[in-house]
Amino acid sequence: MKTRRAPPFAAVAAVLLLAFAFALAACGNDEEGPQASQPSADFPITVQRSDGRDITIQEPPERIVSLSPGGTEILFAIGAGDIVAASDNFSDYPPETQQTTKLDAFEPNLEAIVAVEADLIIVAHNQDNVVEALDDLGEAVLYLTVPEGIEGVLEQIRLFGRVTDHQQEAEDLARSLEARIDAIEAKLADVDQGPRVFHELDNTLYTAAPDSFVGDLYNLLKAQNVAAGSDNPYPQLTQEVIIERDPEVIILADEEFGETPEAVKSRPGWDVISAVKNDRIHGIDPDTVSRPGPRVVDALEELARLLYPDRF
Repeated sequence: MKTRRAPPFAAVAAVLLLAFAFALAACGNDEEGPQASQPSADFPITVQRSDGRDITIQEPPERIVSLSPGGTEILFAIGAGDIVAASDNFSDYPPETQQTTKLDAFEPNLEAIVAVEADLIIVAHNQDNVVEALDDLGEAVLYLTVPEGIEGVLEQIRLFGRVTDHQQEAEDLARSLEARIDAIEAKLADVDQGPRVFHELDNTLYTAAPDSFVGDLYNLLKAQNVAAGSDNPYPQLTQEVIIERDPEVIILADEEFGETPEAVKSRPGWDVISAVKNDRIHGIDPDTVSRPGPRVVDALEELARLLYPDRF
């Protein structure tokens, strides 16, 4: 089965930012493999891509290539993991993803991608203009960039449910995540202003500003992001700026790469920072906190505990 891509003029519109980076977690492969099913009443489905083009999906795909770790997680989480024939090298969750053919999303090999003979190719990053190249080859490409926040992740979960004919599973997952988010917001309802936070991406002091995907988590938690005011979603701060803005909590998304609370405490001049003085430096899994997918709510809950230990 091949889906048909609508011509470029079919519709130009802003896109559901859904990123491949979407992501979800858990639900294993069905060892019996994909089963052909009759198209539901919702097919054909037309979806706006992130480049403004439309793609029309005539019937549920039976083989998918996911060049997006988040997208791969979402597919497995909604019970569509059995139709994921190939995924990118960074798609490592759930473990069943290792059973799929592995492809490079950052140095895409068109021949290898096409050889999978997929009905649908999900792309999150248009590396080396791979989207246009696949379009020219007549492949069905669902190009969805990374969502700007948690709401975008929920939208992508529901969209992937429609596209794969797993609407109910996707809706159940989205609602369960929404309930967990609501529970956090309820506990913070009376908080006017949370603690000052520095989120470290690496030891060269790159961080996540409020208008980034990661920054949206801190917005929801009412934290004061020390990177506020930056015109870059992922700016590089100086030690002087960080010390001056005096974060009360430091979150290390680079702990697994060698940056530990002890290493942070030993940095020259950082001993005056509140987070250092009060021993509030914590590591967090960089995948869960930055990969747009269901596990981002796990990260949100963990951040809530770290920022508000008296409430969670």
